[in-house]
Amino acid sequence: MGGHYAKKRHHHRVLDHKKAHSTKRRTQDVDQISTTMIKATPSILKALEGKRDLDKVGKGENFCMPCDRYFMNTTDLEKHERSKPHKKRLKYLAEPQYSHAEAEMAGGLGSYVSPNAPAYPIQLGLMTTRHKDEVKDLETQLLSASVMQ
Repeated sequence: MGGHYAKKRHHHRVLDHKKAHSTKRRTQDVDQISTTMIKATPSILKALEGKRDLDKVGKGENFCMPCDRYFMNTTDLEKHERSKPHKKRLKYLAEPQYSHAEAEMAGGLGSYVSPNAPAYPIQLGLMTTRHKDEVKDLETQLLSASVMQ
């Protein structure tokens, strides 16, 4: 009646395989992207210039900075800008990011003050290679306004 069963061929309790699978396409977290976008104000244009990098998707020409993703061509980038994950990422980046200082204040080490919204140098929707001409115009306007003052 009871016979020999074949061995299961699944990854049950193989933790290194599960870890590798969960981190296979790991990208930067939102707080890391937010800090690099705030700190890297002069280099935003260089990032949007579309450097030719043969190791990246689409030779590194079509890049979405808020999502930290490269695309094969401009139509894929435009399609991505209309997508729900991109819009969610923009909304999430507009909110203040949770920091260690805020966690300590909430835990009782100091008085809690709600954080301010992050101030980005350029509107979040314009931080893709498709809008690099608009970004250059904005930068020239900012430079001319700062010279006049």
